Amino acid sequence: MNLIIKGILAGFWLIIVPAASGVPFLRKKDRYTPGECFLTGYLFLFALAEVMILTTYYLRTSLHILVQCYAAAAGLAALWGIICLRKQAGRLAADIKDSVRGASPYFWCALILIFMQMCILAVYAHFDADDAFYVATATTAVQTDSIFTVNPYTGFSYGNYVPSRYILSPFPIFLAVISQLCGGLHPAITAHTVFPPVFQMLAYMVLYQIGRRWFRNDSMRRGIFLFLAAALNCFTSYSIYNAGTFQMVRIWQGKALLASAFLPLLFFLSLSIVMEEQPEYPWPLLFLANASCCLLSSMGIMLAPLVQGIFLLFALFRFKSPKRLLKGILCCMPSLILGIIYLFVLKA
Repeated sequence: MNLIIKGILAGFWLIIVPAASGVPFLRKKDRYTPGECFLTGYLFLFALAEVMILTTYYLRTSLHILVQCYAAAAGLAALWGIICLRKQAGRLAADIKDSVRGASPYFWCALILIFMQMCILAVYAHFDADDAFYVATATTAVQTDSIFTVNPYTGFSYGNYVPSRYILSPFPIFLAVISQLCGGLHPAITAHTVFPPVFQMLAYMVLYQIGRRWFRNDSMRRGIFLFLAAALNCFTSYSIYNAGTFQMVRIWQGKALLASAFLPLLFFLSLSIVMEEQPEYPWPLLFLANASCCLLSSMGIMLAPLVQGIFLLFALFRFKSPKRLLKGILCCMPSLILGIIYLFVLKA
């Protein structure tokens, strides 16, 4: 019974809260889908976690205070989203019905394949050597009620030493926070059983959004695109370094989630915002996407502004708009600020 309650809490914090939290950012759109709300919600929640974790770390507060602050902020965002959703609930339900009726057979085949992958990821856990730090850091944080104060390798205090590679991308601490919000579920169970199916679904939602953009009025091609993406991911283990393997084997790690979901999501948002004369989504989503990439991995601090910068250069040549360039630079501020801090951390 206790495990069932923890599973319900996991569904609440990892599915319902993100889906509701994303609604306020899309309320100015005429139409939006549950998938868009879900992805936008994760952009907000990951950016929120990045700010809160770094703040509480430098203030030397305990983990349980971080958990309480994050839960309050995420809960309020979800409540606001539900209030905003009430105004368009009827239209959203009608859009869902139309989408279901118009879905192609390939789309349903893709859903079956994706569901099978989610089940395999939840039931058959892969144990990766990197978990010796990532999952151990989350477990240590829970056991000591602290944030990056105890070395998970040795059990001794870090002291004056700062784990510079990880401190600015504290995704293991986010794992610890979620494990506590799920009724004290062990971080290893959260990482290997709860995170993989949720993040797998998130990654395919990103691919579906890209398919919707490329094949706007062709549901058959969108279905084929999603089915091929799901099928090809089943055969990506010819190398351990590609995004497909990261997605299928160890998506609970920040760098894997960055490669398989959030860099493609940043690509999609850049196409839909930077390269459009009338952006489909609000510019702040690019800012949140940049901050989310910073949370996931130190590579995200470097790769996110690189992706955005390429699109900004294309947009500068296309639109000849310094204002658009300035907006894009402001959206890269999380990476720029954390990059400068990282240099000081290395010198310390």
